[in-house]
Amino acid sequence: MKKENYEMQSKLAKRVNELKNYQGGRRAKYYRNFRKYTNSPTADLSNLRDPAVIGLYQFDGGLEEDTSVTPSLNVIKSCIDTLTSKIAQSKVRPFFNCINGTWKDILVCKQAQQYFDVFFDFNNIYKVVSEAFRDSAIFETGYVYIDGDEKRVSRALPWQVYFRPSETTYNKYTRVYYERKDYPVALLPNELRKLVEDATSNEYCSFGIYFDKTLKIKAYYIDVLNYFLTEPYESETLPIIPIYYNCPVFGNSSLSVVDMLNSIQDEINSLMTKIKDASQLNSAMTYFVPEGSTIKVGKLSNRVGNVVTYKPLPNSTGVPVISSTPPFIDNQYISTVDNLVSKAYEMVGISQLSAQSKKPTGLDSGVALATMEDSESDRFETQLNQVIRCYVDIAKACIDNFNKDEDILPESQARAACKWKDIVDESKKMSIQYSAADALSKDPSTKLKMLKELAEAGAIPRTRIFQFMELPDLEAGYSLSNNSVNAVMSIIQSCLQDDDYEVPSYIPFTLLEEEILNTQLSLRAANYKKNKDDIDKLTKLFAIVEDEKTKFTDATVQSTGDTTEGGLPTGGNVLDSEVNSQDLDMTTSDNKNTSGWDSRAYTQSNNHDNNANLSVDDNENV
Repeated sequence: MKKENYEMQSKLAKRVNELKNYQGGRRAKYYRNFRKYTNSPTADLSNLRDPAVIGLYQFDGGLEEDTSVTPSLNVIKSCIDTLTSKIAQSKVRPFFNCINGTWKDILVCKQAQQYFDVFFDFNNIYKVVSEAFRDSAIFETGYVYIDGDEKRVSRALPWQVYFRPSETTYNKYTRVYYERKDYPVALLPNELRKLVEDATSNEYCSFGIYFDKTLKIKAYYIDVLNYFLTEPYESETLPIIPIYYNCPVFGNSSLSVVDMLNSIQDEINSLMTKIKDASQLNSAMTYFVPEGSTIKVGKLSNRVGNVVTYKPLPNSTGVPVISSTPPFIDNQYISTVDNLVSKAYEMVGISQLSAQSKKPTGLDSGVALATMEDSESDRFETQLNQVIRCYVDIAKACIDNFNKDEDILPESQARAACKWKDIVDESKKMSIQYSAADALSKDPSTKLKMLKELAEAGAIPRTRIFQFMELPDLEAGYSLSNNSVNAVMSIIQSCLQDDDYEVPSYIPFTLLEEEILNTQLSLRAANYKKNKDDIDKLTKLFAIVEDEKTKFTDATVQSTGDTTEGGLPTGGNVLDSEVNSQDLDMTTSDNKNTSGWDSRAYTQSNNHDNNANLSVDDNENV
C-alpha cells in the first residue's frame, strides 16, 4: 500500500467524482422509498452514527401521547417482506464441475467445493443475499461486497455504491467505488487505522475503496487523510455484485416494488385518513326529542338498560324520542381500500395466502391452493434467477479476489497443497453451476435417514455417510471416518503425482479400492486419451492394494483363525472397521454389497481373479 504521486492522485479523484456524479436524483428516490417501506416520513439515510428511529411519528407531546396519525395499512412493506421470505427459502449451493480435466484439475475442483460448502455457512451467505434482495425490492438494486483481504462477504448499502451506467448497459464493469459514511475508525484495516489515529482523534470517517480494472489499481480513500493509498489489483472480477429487482432496460435504473406500488400506497393512505376522520368526527348516535317534551336531554346516554320516564305531550301520538345511528362513512370507502390492497398484491404477484396467511375466496381444495402457489412462483422466476446467479457470482468473485498465494484449505483439511491461483489457472477447465443447498434435512435423524436411502439407491457411497453427516468447520478436524477418506485420497495423490505405490497396512483397503475405481471413472469421463497414463497408474495401484489386502488377511487369520463373512479378519484394520460400520444397518437380505456406491466394486474387489479396475487397452479407440 503506497501513497500515489500528485498526477495519479488527481486522476483517481477525477474518476471517483465522475462515478459519484452519476447518482443524481437517485438519492431522493432512495429516501422516498425507504420512508414508504418503514412508514416513517422523517427517516434519514445519511446519518449512520445515530439514525432516526423508524416507525415512530415524533410530536411535542409526552410519552403518553398517541403517536399515530392514521391507522397504518402498509401494503408496500407487506409485499416486500413476503417476497423476501419466499426468495430466502431458495438456498443455492455452487457446484464445481471439472471439464476435460486431469487429476490435478479434479483435485482443485474438489478442494474448491469443500471450501465453499463451509464458507457459505460460516459467512451466512444466504442471509446476506436475502438482505441484498430486500434492498433491491426497496431501492431497485441491492449489492453484495466481497472483502478479499478479510475473506468476508457482506451486504453493501445501495447509496454507497457507484458504477458507470453505461457499463451496466453492456454488463462489463471496469470500475466501482464503494464509500462507507460514518465508518468507525476502530474497524479500519490496521495500517489505515494507524494513519488515521496519527492524523486525527475522530472516531468516525468516510472510508472509500476504489477498484479499477483498466488501471489495475485498488485505492483506499479516507476523508480525514484526503489522499489515496493504492495497491495492485490484478483481478478480472470486481468485488461488488449487484442484484436488480427488475433488470434495467438500459443504464442502471429500474423499478422497485416501492416504485410500482407508490401511487396505490398514497391512495390507500388518503382513504385511511378520510375513514379515520369520519370515525372520529361523525356522531355514533343522535337523539331527536320533540320540542316541548318533558324529557330531560341530560338523562339520554349510550348506557345499556337506561330507563327514562316522561309525560307525553297533549294530543301527541308520536314517539317521544327518536334515535339514529347512521354509518360514519359509506361502505364504498372500505371496499375501495380492500380493492386497492388486492390490486397491490396482484401487481407484485403475491396472493393473500402468502401475504396474510388467508385463503383466497373461492379456493377451497388443496389442489387448487397448490396450483395457485405454483403459478405464484412463476411470477418470481426472473427475480429468483438473479438470486441464483448471485450465489455463483459470489463464488467466482471470491476466487478472483482472494490472495492467490494462499492455500485453498488449511493444512488440517487439505489432501494436497492447492492454492487459489490454481483455481484461477484452471478456470477454463472448470464450470461453476448450482444446485439446491437444502436438499438434505437439517435434522440429524432425518438427514441420516435420507442419506441411508441415497446410499441404498447407489447415489452416494456408503462410506461417505459419515462425512455427509458432519457439521463442518474449517478449523475443526474431521471424524475418523472422514480422516480415512483423506488418507485414501493421499495415497491416490502420491501415486499419480509422485509414482509412489506404497500402501500402509492401516489404510482401509476396501475404501481405497472404491476410490481408485471412482477416480478412474472420473478421469476416463473427463478425457481418456489425456488421462490414459494416470488410469494405468491407478490400475497398477489397485493390483498392489489387492495383494496387500490378501497378505494382511492371511497374516491375521493365521494368528487368530477368525474371519468375517467377507473373508476379512475380525478385529483387523481399524479404519476398515470404522468405514464398514454395521450400526447403520445398510445391508439388504439379498446381497450385502448392494447398498454400496457400486455393488460391482465390492463384489469384484474381493475376487482377485476377476479384477474390477479399469484395465486399459492400448488399441481401444474412444
